Amino acid sequence: MENSRDFLERLVGQWLLTGKMGEVPLRQEVSAGRTLGGKFLRLYFKSVTPADNPTAAYEAVYYLGFNEREQMYVMYLLDTTEVPTACVPGLGRREGNAIPFLFAYGDTEFSNTLTWHPDRDTWTFRQTYEEAGETRNFAEKEMIRVSTQEEP
Repeated sequence: MENSRDFLERLVGQWLLTGKMGEVPLRQEVSAGRTLGGKFLRLYFKSVTPADNPTAAYEAVYYLGFNEREQMYVMYLLDTTEVPTACVPGLGRREGNAIPFLFAYGDTEFSNTLTWHPDRDTWTFRQTYEEAGETRNFAEKEMIRVSTQEEP
């Protein structure tokens, strides 16, 4: 298996994300590149849906890194939903071509599993949460590569 940095490096470039959050269609432009001395990969998401879509003003930034000491991937997620008073990292260990990140928000567990599909050079995100002891679907997304280049 390749090293952790090389695996994340597959995300560098420009992407088009499509999918659904519940029944709401999603369409976002995504740019990904190294930041903070190369320790993190920064993914910037911006909605490009029509103005009548509830997600039209949505923006997000994910910071992905790998903690060598703990041998664990870390994701920090910030978005336009709200300004949190505490930053809850998603933590995960690679399982083949997937990294299931688990976020512990008080009594709620939120999972964001990133999976690379080498045959298509695409990534999928499956986001779920726990409610009343059941796993519920939050969103299903796919990123298709537009370019391998980072934006300047």
